Amino acid sequence: MKKERNEWTKPFILTLLVGMTIVLNLNAQTSNASDRWGKHSSISEASSTLNGVKPLASWIWDSGEENPKNYYLLVRKTFKLKKLPKEAITYISAYAYADVYINGKLVERCPMNCDPEYQCYDKFNIASYLQEGENCISGVVQNFGVGLHSQINARGGFFFQSKLDFADGSSTSLLSDDSWKVTHAKAWKTETPYRDPNARLIGFIEEFDARLWPDGWHDAGFNDSKWEKATVIGIPPVSPWNSMVVTERPQLDRKIVRPIRKWKTGNLMVYDFGTEITGYPQFSINSAREGIQIEVGTGERLDSLKAPKLRVSSDHSEKYTTKKGLQSWRPYTWSGFRYFSMETDLDIQIQDVSAEFSCYNYEMVSSFECSDPQLNEKWEVGKHTMRINSIDTYQDPWREHTQYIAGDSRYMQIYGNYAFGESARFLSAYNLLCGAQSQRWREDGAVRSRYPTDYFMQPGSSTYLADYQLEWVLMMREYFMYFGKDELIENLYPNMKKAVDYYLSFVDEKTGLLTDLPGWIVLDWPSSYSIEKKNIVTGLNCLYYGALNAAAAIASDFANDNDQAERWLEQARRLKENINRELWSEKDRAYLDSYEGTQIGQQTQVYALNYGLPDESRKEDILKLMMERGKSSEQSYAYWTLYAMFTQGNAQWALDYLRKNWGEQMQLSSFNGAWHEGWDLSWGATSHAWSSGPTALLPQKVLGVEPTGYGWKSFAVKPNRCDLMWAKGKVSTVAGDISVSWEKSKGSNFVLKLNVPQGTTASVYLPTTNQKSVKVNGKTLDEKQPLVFSDNEEQWEKILLKAGEYQIECEIIVN
Repeated sequence: MKKERNEWTKPFILTLLVGMTIVLNLNAQTSNASDRWGKHSSISEASSTLNGVKPLASWIWDSGEENPKNYYLLVRKTFKLKKLPKEAITYISAYAYADVYINGKLVERCPMNCDPEYQCYDKFNIASYLQEGENCISGVVQNFGVGLHSQINARGGFFFQSKLDFADGSSTSLLSDDSWKVTHAKAWKTETPYRDPNARLIGFIEEFDARLWPDGWHDAGFNDSKWEKATVIGIPPVSPWNSMVVTERPQLDRKIVRPIRKWKTGNLMVYDFGTEITGYPQFSINSAREGIQIEVGTGERLDSLKAPKLRVSSDHSEKYTTKKGLQSWRPYTWSGFRYFSMETDLDIQIQDVSAEFSCYNYEMVSSFECSDPQLNEKWEVGKHTMRINSIDTYQDPWREHTQYIAGDSRYMQIYGNYAFGESARFLSAYNLLCGAQSQRWREDGAVRSRYPTDYFMQPGSSTYLADYQLEWVLMMREYFMYFGKDELIENLYPNMKKAVDYYLSFVDEKTGLLTDLPGWIVLDWPSSYSIEKKNIVTGLNCLYYGALNAAAAIASDFANDNDQAERWLEQARRLKENINRELWSEKDRAYLDSYEGTQIGQQTQVYALNYGLPDESRKEDILKLMMERGKSSEQSYAYWTLYAMFTQGNAQWALDYLRKNWGEQMQLSSFNGAWHEGWDLSWGATSHAWSSGPTALLPQKVLGVEPTGYGWKSFAVKPNRCDLMWAKGKVSTVAGDISVSWEKSKGSNFVLKLNVPQGTTASVYLPTTNQKSVKVNGKTLDEKQPLVFSDNEEQWEKILLKAGEYQIECEIIVN
């Protein structure tokens, strides 16, 4: 039974070595357990308090409609301080969002995108924003008033609670209540079109009239006597915000960037920022008269006239109406873009154009470099693509302002683990939790794959995806491998059990396989490399097999539910037999895409390999087919294809594939410095993080660093040299930074340098079958020297190392 459970882990867990070892007490890097989330990052359990702090402030709004459509509200509060606080812990929330300023300086857009039933309250220390004398808190609150692709429909509101603690032991509170002033921000027109009327991506086109904007409203001395007193909704928990989740996250990484070139085409001025960014274009102009309306907008591609395409997938144009004189503006809606355009007018003088580049503030600790500069560049491109598709949540992609449960986010968790280490934990945890345990479960156990949303729920849409629900279970198991024990994720076990058992009713009595799953089955998207999907789909059944084993591991290792673990393992055992009996074509020596189908896709073989379905007698034929097919999956799924090839001993083929195909994309005229949604999709986004496979694969398979135990407590180092002369890098983990470098020198000599963090164990695989050539820190390895436990595996020499710093040498000899 134990062996069956480990089958699914082959993509992520290499076999652990056992044996006698001696701990080397060298200077190894340690990691404080309290820093597992990265700096200033945490998510609380859902409760009726602010993570133990009593809510005192009220949700507020104006006296108009509770849930007006496409509505912007201005809120403000002035107060005096005779002295500055040493600390000012503050909780801020809004629905849907609020840009919150203190004394004119932006604190953050609050809160994270969340389900109002599990409303998020962002926690900040605002002491550095305060000043002696007059102070002003202000905010622009946006309410959509409808359900969107990325939003659940709920009423508008704003919440602010701060406790100011002074050095003398005194304290005071700042609370949103009826002493705050509010007014409708009439500069934004409320009756504007959806950016995408079908899927309602993002929301509404902005139409802004600068003549109606209250200049100076951020200032404490602004005259707000004509504004109304805020209407109090109530102290939370209050409907629709019935549970409270405190999120502490780093403020977004924001910097001003400038275009590198500009040109005029027709009546447009076009600005090129040189690479894809996310954030806000902004401009300053001098208008000789008021009332001139101009269209501005962002795009990733240019049309034949060298104007940005503003309406790809959704409309990213805005309309701006001038006041007279000097003025500056930027849209409220952030976007991903390379190009920005403005309509020109003889009475408008453009003073300045720039952009605020905004993305999640990852910690830049991890690194990768090797002897091939092109591979280094690909690693960096993937890291950049990850950054610009990470804002308050993982984004699928920026154009949707939404996250998917697993699917896209499973890719991003893997890539983020290698690109940003422990600082990626927060976004991965939030994706699994979806606002701390809210996933709006269907009664039958189906999980919403696109979340949070209450729109576009019809059959065949992207709301319920059968394969993504299975990947949600796999992603949870992988989360434990990358980030270790986590009580919040462990608390999802009852939900996970419900999600796994949802599939029982779809098991076909005749074949014992999943059949007739409702809705859209993605597997490899889009249909560039189609998979035959009849009633019984092989890839889906392979995922089910992996999910059963993952669920069993979680049940036994975290939930203390060994009986359930055994039941799932037995299901997995039978499922494996059924897959190999019913879906293997002996004639073709490969797995069929579907039961009683005719098509044999490369992706189906990858699913089977990565979840441990074929025995050794079948692997050679499967791998031969995969190599013959070459590029036969889309850019995102190619990560799994190459993972399988690296793992199964075809590293040079995988590295050549990576060089060629990601390299060809970099030569496209549409390449903007980020990986595209697919290999060469004229309609897809030119920035989509799920295509960033090299950023994981290079440290994962070339450096060879992978976790083998929860939270990197044990890990493997199995370098794939291929045609490279050297490689080096650092993988940031919750257990500490793992630094690895290796090089081929002096003929067949191989040198590997490694640090093993305190409290961890490394299984190191050396490219030799000659144990006598192995030296560890200058000492020859032999049977009488119990420095390490050694065992030979195929063409590798394995040694087990505990905490310390090592230089390991050997002669490259393989049979």
